Amino acid sequence: MGKIIKYAAAAIIGIAMILVISKYAGKIYDDSMNRFVDSMTAQVEVKRNELLATGVFHEGVTVNGVSIGGMTLAEAKAALVSVEEDLVKNVGFTLRYGDDGVFYFKKDYFSFKYDTDQVLAEAIMLASDGEYEAIRQEIDDIRENGRAYTITSTVIADEERMVKAIRVLGDSLFVEPVNACIVANPDSVFDDTLERITYKEGINGFVAKTDEVIEELHERIANEEYGLIYLELTVLEPEIKAADLEGSVVMRSRFTSSYASGAYGKPNRVFNIKKACGIVNGTLIPPKDSSDSSNKSYIFSINDALGPRTEALGWLMAPGFVNGGANSVDSPGGGVCHVSSTLYNAVVKADLKVVSRMNHSSHVGYVPWGLDATIDTRGPDFKFSNNTSSDIYVFMWVNESKKLVCCEIWGEPFPSRFDYIDFYAELVEEIPPTATQYIQTGYLSAPHWYIGNEAKTGYKYQSYKQYYRNGRKIGEPVPVATSEYKMHPKRIYVWRGFDINVDVLDPAHQVPPPKP
Repeated sequence: MGKIIKYAAAAIIGIAMILVISKYAGKIYDDSMNRFVDSMTAQVEVKRNELLATGVFHEGVTVNGVSIGGMTLAEAKAALVSVEEDLVKNVGFTLRYGDDGVFYFKKDYFSFKYDTDQVLAEAIMLASDGEYEAIRQEIDDIRENGRAYTITSTVIADEERMVKAIRVLGDSLFVEPVNACIVANPDSVFDDTLERITYKEGINGFVAKTDEVIEELHERIANEEYGLIYLELTVLEPEIKAADLEGSVVMRSRFTSSYASGAYGKPNRVFNIKKACGIVNGTLIPPKDSSDSSNKSYIFSINDALGPRTEALGWLMAPGFVNGGANSVDSPGGGVCHVSSTLYNAVVKADLKVVSRMNHSSHVGYVPWGLDATIDTRGPDFKFSNNTSSDIYVFMWVNESKKLVCCEIWGEPFPSRFDYIDFYAELVEEIPPTATQYIQTGYLSAPHWYIGNEAKTGYKYQSYKQYYRNGRKIGEPVPVATSEYKMHPKRIYVWRGFDINVDVLDPAHQVPPPKP
């Protein structure tokens, strides 16, 4: 049927061509002839379209090696889909990066055009024009010798989208190098295998060579050289290496105090000391930032560090001074002044700046006269600041076997003019107690009485720090602080109306003081 259509179309085309030639050769036609020619031309176009839609290809016709003889146009197009796919099967890029990273630019990054329709339109019109005998002979020749056609593809890459994807990938691969750093090891106070300070090596960073791979991509697309591309990563080394930090942090001072004597070693008190040391241990105090005057992190407050001392927060009841040092009573957190005083001595010996410090109202036995620092949740605080140019590290712990409270302060080395600081105090004045005081109170009735406190001598001390270099004193002692320990007369509490000139305090009627 397809061949008959071809023959009919050929005949019609032939007649139309004769009429057209006659038209131009003789210049003798009229409107009726024009209408006839137009009609014949329309019929030829109809037959051509019909042939393209319903006709079949002659036997022997191949496209890219695929035989399409006997197929309709639709069948041939379906048969050539795999050919089209094969033409672009290698189109695409595999982008490799790092050790095992991979990114694919698959077919969705490309669009494809094929000249299949043009080739098939040409092939289906074979042997469709001319005299019958000529057409028949051409058909026989096609069957015997074949007619080979080739379809080609045009690849259009979405290069803008590819470049964007590469830049996004490159950004994701960027790794900022990490400088070597100093690491404080608070656990080292309990583990001799650990160093107080270690220097952690820096970590390399990476940046992708995106510009280079984008340039290569453009060239490969232009040359239709698809396949594997490598996105190289440039190593970014940290600016600061561990070797640069070695020796930058040293122990500036060490001070210990004992809780072995008297009531200092009571379990509750030792518990509070250990709790406070644990909070302070490992504290890092940065240097002052001159660009940010509002930042006070370079100032350390032990009250802020420990927080309120209450039983609800886990502090135990232990002795602490009251009444200006005349007496002591149990209170939550009793004993933490032992920690602040130990820290105070280490701070001065480390040549750090004392911001706030107050001595006890009465002498304590765990540090020398004039070298203590009292604190209270709602009262005195001990503060010091980092006046160096690098971080300061504080280590505090309790050596239970030796019953010592220990403190070490680490930071940048001392300047070359000194290598050690001695901290001591000298007695300035002794203040003897005044006469015994008799204090009348409604708490008592005659003849009962009790001793509020025994007499205490007052003392005034001046503390100094002395700089040394290679065991020799450098300059004169530098005054640090004045400490005054209050004098207390003996205080006896008696009944109202007591007359010292008449009444006698019989030891048989002495009662214990009331509990606070």
